[in-house]
Amino acid sequence: MTLRHPAVLLFALALAVGPAMFAPAGAPEPPPNAAAPPEAAAPPAEDAAKGQNQQLPTLFELLERGGPVMYPIYLCSFLMVAFAIERAVSLRRSKILPPGFILGLRSLVGVRPIDRGKILTYCQAHPNPIARIFQAAVRRLHRPLPEIEKTIEDAGAREVRTLRRNCRVLSAVAYIAPLLGLLGTVNGMILCFSQVSTGEALGRAERLAEGIYQALVTTAAGLTVAIPAAALYLMFMAKIEKLISEMDDLSLEFVESVADDASR
Repeated sequence: MTLRHPAVLLFALALAVGPAMFAPAGAPEPPPNAAAPPEAAAPPAEDAAKGQNQQLPTLFELLERGGPVMYPIYLCSFLMVAFAIERAVSLRRSKILPPGFILGLRSLVGVRPIDRGKILTYCQAHPNPIARIFQAAVRRLHRPLPEIEKTIEDAGAREVRTLRRNCRVLSAVAYIAPLLGLLGTVNGMILCFSQVSTGEALGRAERLAEGIYQALVTTAAGLTVAIPAAALYLMFMAKIEKLISEMDDLSLEFVESVADDASR
C-alpha cells in the first residue's frame, strides 16, 4: 500500500494538469449563451433627425447675405426689367412702320400732281417715326432733289437716335452690374482678412464663411443681372438696325416717287 499511494497521487495530478497543458493557445471561446459584443455605436437619433431636417437657404435668405452692395444691384435689376419692357413695347414694328400708314401714303404719293397739303395732314394724323421723316421731306418738295434727300437723312438720324436712346440704359446695366458684384467680392474678402487679423476667426470657421458667402453672393448677383441686360441690349439693337434698313428702303422709294415733281 505504501508504494501504490504515491502512484495514485501522480495519476490524479496528470488528469488535472494534462488538459490545460495540451489545450490550443489563444483566447478562450465564449460560452454559447454569452452575449455578442456590441457593434459600433450608431449616431444619436437627434443628430440624424437634425441632418434630415436641414434645408438649403431660400433665395431671399441668400440675397440678404450679400451685404449692402446688393441694394444697387437690386436697382440695376429693376432698371433692366423696366426698360426691357419699355423697349419691347416701343420697338414693335406695327408702331414704327404701321402697314396701314405705308399703304395710305403710297396711294397719296401715286396721285399726280402730288398734293402736299393732303400728305402733310395724313402724316400729322399718324405720329410715328416714318411719318415724321416723310413729313419733313414733304415740306421740302418744292426744293431740289438733293435737298430733299438731305432732309430725309437728317430726319432719319433724329429718329434713329430716339430709337436707340433708352437702349443705353440696358448697356449701362450690363457694364455696371458686374463691377458692383466685384465690389461686393472685395468687401467680403476684406471682411474675412480683417477677422483673421484680429483673431476673431481663429477656431471659428463660420466667421470666415460669412465674408466668403458675401463675396460669392454679390458676384453671382451681379452676373445674373448683367448677362440678361447685355443679351437684351444686343437683341434690341439688332431689331433697331432692321427697322432702320426698312425705313431707308421706304425713304428711297418715296424720293423716287416724288423725283418728277421735285424736278419741275
